[in-house]
Amino acid sequence: MKIYSIELKNFRNYAHCSVEFDPFINILIGQNAQGKTNLLEAIYILSMSKSFKTKIIDELIYFDEDFAKIHGKIMNNQKNLDLEIVLSKLGKKAFINHNEIKKTSDYVGYLNVVLFVPEDLMLIKGSPKLRRRLIDMELSKISPIYMYEFNKYQKLLKERNKYLKLLNEKHLKADDYLEVLSEQMAQLQVQLLKKRIEFVALLNDIAMKMYDYIAGHKEILTIQYKTYYKDMSYEGILKDYQKHYQKDIDLKKTNHGIHKDDLWICLNDQDALTYASQGQQRSIVLAMKIALLELVKKEIGEYPILLLDDVLSELDDVRKTKLLNLIDGKVQTFITSTNIDGIHHQVIDKAKKIVIENGCVKGESYGRKQ
Repeated sequence: MKIYSIELKNFRNYAHCSVEFDPFINILIGQNAQGKTNLLEAIYILSMSKSFKTKIIDELIYFDEDFAKIHGKIMNNQKNLDLEIVLSKLGKKAFINHNEIKKTSDYVGYLNVVLFVPEDLMLIKGSPKLRRRLIDMELSKISPIYMYEFNKYQKLLKERNKYLKLLNEKHLKADDYLEVLSEQMAQLQVQLLKKRIEFVALLNDIAMKMYDYIAGHKEILTIQYKTYYKDMSYEGILKDYQKHYQKDIDLKKTNHGIHKDDLWICLNDQDALTYASQGQQRSIVLAMKIALLELVKKEIGEYPILLLDDVLSELDDVRKTKLLNLIDGKVQTFITSTNIDGIHHQVIDKAKKIVIENGCVKGESYGRKQ
């Protein structure tokens, strides 16, 4: 899977920009606030039809313009495709080979990316929501069915919470409609739980090997899916809902379900959040991200694109080297950096350097000189 080129019109601080990419390593170089991350964000939007930075479309459109357009030429499964996202005040539209795609689930997956940003280092320390988001985003990329079922679950959860609030305000007990909503959510969770557990088991197998390499064979990493449910059958989940109807009404929200689940990340069977050092936590996140590349390759038959937004500056020399060793010659990678002078690796030496200044490409080169 590759992206050959991208064209931006009225996107962020790019009035107009067109750039071709190297099939392996591309380094976007420039000072802060020049547009490096914006270009990375455009590739991400072309993949996921949404930004990793904002939910507000107006923020993505160049000042005083009505729309923004992102157009990319890619290769997926040995087929050349044109992808396009158009953003406007009316919403967004997605196109494949100039044909509009109405459903997000029919669009996502043609250009798979794995994103690594400095904030990802909070995957260990941060809230369970961050870890759930990781699972749901990565599963949605490789399974349109999962995306469809998860979105349906989210809508049902919102409706159930709204109805619980209504029952609370009117001082009413559980009724048939609450039962119907609970039945539908229980049915969906059986499938979603199965897919999540299978995904995490595969992620664990690969991340364990990656961590062993990155950390120098010192500890054993394990990642397990952590759910409230002991009985994950339809009957078991529904029974739990029924048992807690009054509690849910009193609290005006659904207190149990996959929207409360988490990942249990351990080193030598000890909780990484409590016992892992800062360096160990960085190695864990790095191992998980590289594992995602291998997992996607295993599921769809080709590597996704790797986006590294100012991550190398967050890693020490050893972890930088191990990361670059693992992607060398395999994965098309985009790296943003203000300066690469202190990074000595063959991957950097042979990369295409793209200099970004004030929303424009000011230079392109190979080798150490820009």
